Amino acid sequence: MANVAKVLKDEIARISRKEIRNAAGGLGKSQAGIRKSIGDLKKRIATLEKEIKRLAAEAGKQRAPSVEKLPEQKDKARVTSKTIRSLRKRLGLSQAQFAKLVGVAEQSVYLWEKKEGPLKLRDKTKAALLSIRGMGAGEAKEKLGEAGQKSKSRKKAAS
Repeated sequence: MANVAKVLKDEIARISRKEIRNAAGGLGKSQAGIRKSIGDLKKRIATLEKEIKRLAAEAGKQRAPSVEKLPEQKDKARVTSKTIRSLRKRLGLSQAQFAKLVGVAEQSVYLWEKKEGPLKLRDKTKAALLSIRGMGAGEAKEKLGEAGQKSKSRKKAAS
């Protein structure tokens, strides 16, 4: 009787292994397909990252000339609150008008005029200030008028 029990137990184990193999056999194939897909995706990501770096380098090269258009003395130019205040008054502009001319918020001009010592400005802002430095009052108001007309035409187009 012990022999029958052993044979029955072995047969059950064999049939169980066979069923498990059949059930898991499809998983092996799908797992191989998934691994292949992952490998392909990794390759695509690597090529896309290389492309992004290349495009970023090209974009950096294209942006660089706009920063280089600044006068050579942009690094040497010292902009202080007194400089901003005197420039604004020389042009006969309010803080709001001056901000519009430079391309910043009114609050920025207010803070610049109240701050002590040299101002730390972005290159674009510093370039705008240095370009305004050579303007006369009439030229500045003319430029403001052009900017006002452009904004009005944009508002009409948006409506």
